Amino acid sequence: MLTNFKHLVGLFYLFVGMSFAQTSMADGESKLNNGEIDEAKKIFQNHENKPKAIEFLGDIASFNKNWDEAIKHYKNLVEKDPENAMYNFKLGGAMGMKAYYGSKFQAALLLGDIKKYLKKAAELDPQHTETRRALVELYMQIPSFIGGSRAIAESYASDLDRLNEVDALLADAYIYKFEKYRELAANKYNEAIRAAVRKPNLLTRNYLKYELGEAAAIYEIQLEEGKRLLTEYIQNYGYKDLKSPAWAYLRLAQIERAQNNRQAALDHIERSLAIDPEFEKALAEKQKIQRL
Repeated sequence: MLTNFKHLVGLFYLFVGMSFAQTSMADGESKLNNGEIDEAKKIFQNHENKPKAIEFLGDIASFNKNWDEAIKHYKNLVEKDPENAMYNFKLGGAMGMKAYYGSKFQAALLLGDIKKYLKKAAELDPQHTETRRALVELYMQIPSFIGGSRAIAESYASDLDRLNEVDALLADAYIYKFEKYRELAANKYNEAIRAAVRKPNLLTRNYLKYELGEAAAIYEIQLEEGKRLLTEYIQNYGYKDLKSPAWAYLRLAQIERAQNNRQAALDHIERSLAIDPEFEKALAEKQKIQRL
């Protein structure tokens, strides 16, 4: 009987330990979604043997723009599961961001791997919109003599036609914008905003709202919709988003300035500077507003 009792006690503690681990991971994810990044990171570091924890640690490193750390985590995941489209996308994306923020020499060294992982992600998942958006920008940005190609960029943009109308229009707009066809770009951005208003379910990522709001501010199109989208972006801002709310407040200020709403523009630019007091674009925008 005593042996059976010990066995039951052992099972009890095993169950408690398993429950605690599961709760901790769930708690970490909850904290991450609530913006408690540092607290979430500590929890996930206690579960680094789990792929989901490793992925979250990579996401946190990406959010903090610690690209080397993000690459380390995503590379670990790809080595464990090389046929996972999301892991390949995140690894290629983190490498792309390191190349973007780093030196030209670093970019040249990383280019082959960036292409490799993003292209593999696209092959593994024919429905993956973010990978195709990234490939459109990649093939437009790199010079033709090292593999850049508008034709290839357009082929990935055309893939998006069957996946998400808003993403497809934004990809087309990016191509025109990159080649400095301002009017054509503005038309595509205008269509993208209209599509988002008509079919809000196409806004599958919060960041799309920032992209559309930014276009409204820069091209002075659909200004009221731009304000609504940027406001929603700020309200739903999280660790998956690429631009801080400081950028969204800057774009809101630009829209208000375009509408000659001086005080509203100043209010937004002050919110932007409260987040980042050294934000050069916001400081320059403040001067423009003050001249109204």
